[in-house]
Amino acid sequence: MFVVYGTYRLRPKRVAFRNDYCLWCSQPRRSVQIRTLVVWHVFWIPILPLGFWKRWRCTACGRRPHVSTKTRRSSKWAGLFVLLILSAGFWAEPIEPDFVTVSWIIRIGAPLGAMLVFAHLLRTRKVSSLKEGLAIVQPASDTVCPFCGAHLLVFSSHCSCPVCGVVRL
Repeated sequence: MFVVYGTYRLRPKRVAFRNDYCLWCSQPRRSVQIRTLVVWHVFWIPILPLGFWKRWRCTACGRRPHVSTKTRRSSKWAGLFVLLILSAGFWAEPIEPDFVTVSWIIRIGAPLGAMLVFAHLLRTRKVSSLKEGLAIVQPASDTVCPFCGAHLLVFSSHCSCPVCGVVRL
């Protein structure tokens, strides 16, 4: 049986902003905390509200700033090694009559993939860690709301916008 299910994120609202370091951009950026009502759905029909959830988003790339799913450099080197082994193995073996097309695809594709991965490894630098990036970020010191332009109200522990309700962290 084919059941389509998942979650909807309804009614997004900006609730806070801060200066942050984005691992995707590899630069200091502004992050915005967005609150949404998350609802579980089946066949695109909302069934069960799961509550309000807050997520931080980078204003430049739109991704989560502290979570990076970029492939680790060590995994790229391992992939290069595997491609080189595949290349050598398929060029060393004679071509089987039943396996001609796949053999030639791998004979050409594996070295080509190895060259592309190696070129990528040579031109990319090591991504800095989150701790190093956060060390260079200055705290937000805005006196005007970046979203609506109103002056922020200063309280003892934080600043907030009287118009849109965004909090500076």
